[in-house]
Amino acid sequence: MLDLTIRQLTFADVPRLIEIDAEFESDRFLDVEKTTNGLEVTWQLVERPLVPPFRSRYYSLNRQQRQEVGVRLQTGDGLYLAAEDTHTGKFIALLDMERERWRDSAVVWNIMVDRAYRRKGLGRELVSRAVAWGRNLGLRGIVLETQTNNLAACHFYQAMGFKLCGIDDHFYSNDDTGAKEVAIVWWYELDGSPSPVVRRGREPGGGVDSLH
Repeated sequence: MLDLTIRQLTFADVPRLIEIDAEFESDRFLDVEKTTNGLEVTWQLVERPLVPPFRSRYYSLNRQQRQEVGVRLQTGDGLYLAAEDTHTGKFIALLDMERERWRDSAVVWNIMVDRAYRRKGLGRELVSRAVAWGRNLGLRGIVLETQTNNLAACHFYQAMGFKLCGIDDHFYSNDDTGAKEVAIVWWYELDGSPSPVVRRGREPGGGVDSLH
């Protein structure tokens, strides 16, 4: 059984976030099919094989991203959690979630679980805490973004009760068309939605996000 500690993230923790191995691999993706006729636009996501498989590189938080976490932490208007392996002291997970008062919701900037600690229920626990925090503040919902080539993450968020609410096919500008990376946006409705059920050892494999 995984022996871990989940606690509030501190400023001293920020440099150590590099310890989280957030890389992932995927052999399937959601292909974005788009039909346009003037202002009439139809979108469709179709799961297809990804050949060759996508292997993420440098997906862990870089220096600038860690600094951005520190800036958000300084504002104090969010939920910032770190998880450590109790035996080794290694950082193994992060929840970086900021309140957006202008739309009465919250955005998840990062939810990451180290590759060696996935499929043990830790991702579900973090989402459950995020939902409880948002409900306690009376927020409308929680929003996050992931990528069409991170299929495990997509299945995970769907299983946790998130609904697809948007597609941005110009968000990423990488030249590698083989990556099949398109931004999709998820929304968790807090009003009237049941809380996620935490089932240890049942979450999909899995960087915003790296549960995958």
